[in-house]
Amino acid sequence: MCIRDRDQAVQNSPIVVFVLGGPGSGKGTQCELIVKNFGFKHLSAGDLLREERKSGSQQAELIEDYIRNGKIVPSEITVQLLEKAMQKHGWENGKFLIDGFPRNEENCQKWLNLCGNKVNTPFLLQLECSEETMEKRILKRAETSGRSDDNIEEVESIFCQL
Repeated sequence: MCIRDRDQAVQNSPIVVFVLGGPGSGKGTQCELIVKNFGFKHLSAGDLLREERKSGSQQAELIEDYIRNGKIVPSEITVQLLEKAMQKHGWENGKFLIDGFPRNEENCQKWLNLCGNKVNTPFLLQLECSEETMEKRILKRAETSGRSDDNIEEVESIFCQL
């Protein structure tokens, strides 16, 4: 599990709360409310990957291929992007919501190996929603998002992984 016991907390290190759920389950919406009411910073693993993909970096094409094919980007890349974003937004005593990560046990283990002793992760927030509702939300979002992964094929591929 990616959660650290409070007794193992690192002084002045950031608090990280993972926000998990399927695509279109409301992670972004709930994160907006928590940011507004509790002063957390919201980091979307998917948004960070999409930004990196557009950056022209060495990893951009690799990330694009993974996202376009509905596959999980290698964990080390995602963890590095998350850590870099947390540092950019104020590491010491920071409060971060990370949505869309971890997506599997391997993601969790990579997080623990690379960041586990640097952050406090007191709990995670799991959102549940029917596949039918998520599909409707994603297809509605696709009308304006411009995201290459907002399509019925990608949605069905992700549902198979959940």
